[in-house]
Amino acid sequence: MALRIVHVGRSFMSDSDNFAFTPSLIDSVAIRLGEGSSINVAIGTMQRMAALRSYVAFNDCKDWMEKLSCAYVVALATRSADQLLMHHIQDDLNGRMKISCVGCRRASIGHALIRERLFPALKVAREHSNDLIHHLDDPTNKGVAELNIEGVFLYCHLLFQENIEALFGTIPDPANRFPRVICKNCSAKLKKSK
Repeated sequence: MALRIVHVGRSFMSDSDNFAFTPSLIDSVAIRLGEGSSINVAIGTMQRMAALRSYVAFNDCKDWMEKLSCAYVVALATRSADQLLMHHIQDDLNGRMKISCVGCRRASIGHALIRERLFPALKVAREHSNDLIHHLDDPTNKGVAELNIEGVFLYCHLLFQENIEALFGTIPDPANRFPRVICKNCSAKLKKSK
């Protein structure tokens, strides 16, 4: 009896096909000369080091399990550096907006909002890392054919190569992108006080 495989809604890809790519070169540096004798260090340099070690090692891996381990480290370290960058931007925006309520801050200048409005490509690519991390953190999951491993490496490239200026503190202009939003708790308090 012949085995018949039915694939619904997507083409079939084996686990090994999911690793058949070469990551793009990341040649940006995380340390620069500053004014006079000072140096400037990019945000997330420790995470960058961890991510890039695995990023570069990916092509030299012997099998798909080693490649998966590299992808996992790339995903975790890149996501951590991304989160750190969003936190720094949020602190800068809050310095201007002076939002004391945590709920209002999250609704007005939350990390996800900052990423969506200032770095839309990062927001999309981050999902590949999230999918990989959540998939591997659940021991009941089997296989990785549905994961976009190349997307994890794209996310790393986007953050550490294409958005290197943001890691040095030069962020896209946030003007008119972050209106102040009142959270549900503060909104309820305002209604009660009227």
